[in-house]
Amino acid sequence: MKKSFLLVLCSFCFNSLLSPREAFPQHTWLSDSVTTTGIGYITGGDLPRAQAEAITDAQKKTLVLAVGMLLPFDLFEARFPILKEVLFERASDYIQNYRVLYESTLDDRYHITIQSTVDFKKLEDYLVATEFISPQVALPRIILMVAKQKLRQNFYTCWWSFIDPEKELTVIDQVLKDEFQKKGFEVIDHSYLMQELTINKVYGCLDLKPETIKSLGTQFKADIAIVGNSQIGITDKKEGSATIAVQASMLGRAVKIEDGSTVATLETYFPATAEDEETAQRMALEKVSCSFAQKMGEKISSQWVKESKGVSVITLSISGLSNYLDFSRLKTLLKKEIPAIQNLSQKTLTEGGGVLEVESNLSAQSLKELISSTQFEDFIIAITNVSHTMITMEVKLKAGNPEQQQPATEMERGIEND
Repeated sequence: MKKSFLLVLCSFCFNSLLSPREAFPQHTWLSDSVTTTGIGYITGGDLPRAQAEAITDAQKKTLVLAVGMLLPFDLFEARFPILKEVLFERASDYIQNYRVLYESTLDDRYHITIQSTVDFKKLEDYLVATEFISPQVALPRIILMVAKQKLRQNFYTCWWSFIDPEKELTVIDQVLKDEFQKKGFEVIDHSYLMQELTINKVYGCLDLKPETIKSLGTQFKADIAIVGNSQIGITDKKEGSATIAVQASMLGRAVKIEDGSTVATLETYFPATAEDEETAQRMALEKVSCSFAQKMGEKISSQWVKESKGVSVITLSISGLSNYLDFSRLKTLLKKEIPAIQNLSQKTLTEGGGVLEVESNLSAQSLKELISSTQFEDFIIAITNVSHTMITMEVKLKAGNPEQQQPATEMERGIEND
């Protein structure tokens, strides 16, 4: 459900239908329009009744999408049954007006597409009042540090480069800036501030060192730096064909300026086809930037809200276990023996080990000490490294507890793809 819902939202994004809303303070709604299609069933030739049913269905879908824009995907999925019962049947309460874009009939079904104006402020107030979302969480200021490699170009360009630096916002910068701002972030316009600031040191576009990111981020008064790179290449250009196909990719991470920790990482791809290279390149870059900003924005805001409440998100990198039943047993024991772990989710499980993500009101160092001092049934745990956001550990089965015989299936591994 999450993936299909994400595809719907990305589709709206590419058609400029997404609005600047998140579970955070907003002062200006740039667009409140949402377009949906509803279906009604024609019984006994009663078209007016089928039309009314289709409009109700479309409005309900509008409210589902609107709530999905305000809630993180995980929370939306978890609370969907409750929302369906207490909110989605009251769609008309939050739709200020609508206009019909298209109507048609197919067999016994009546289809209608409407464009609705949603009262997002009223909807957000309801979600805050019912504690579905947290009110007034100030999101971080973002500085964009994405190096770009264009078509038929064997080098990267960036604004902080000492060789021919970018003077203006690129297509990628502009789309990222717009989409992050729609989600409530303040994005620093580096092209404007560079006219007032002087970068004295020499920097390259790739492989930025932590001290470089901190230095530039501090100079621009940012909280988070989006550090990464984008590439684009031709995927199909058949001789005699009137079109050209390209694919753009973007790989990046959100780095906290204060301590250099990585808040989130993401890699995404998008293809595009057009009659000429320039158009295809622009389309692919716009799409990949929009998708990246949507997904990365959710990752950053989700963790930022948790941290504002004193909740740390810590990764447990585990080696020594590859059997699904053993790994599952370890997860259960960690949650049982360490009450400070509020939530625990599995990210990956491979032949070499696995990755868990835990939420706790403790720091990584304090959690490491708790794990080290706890005696776990069936397992011996040795902590090999600890950083601000990650604990690395080796886990062994205690003697006399033979390993399970069945390896994990792909479904059991529960690998999460971003």
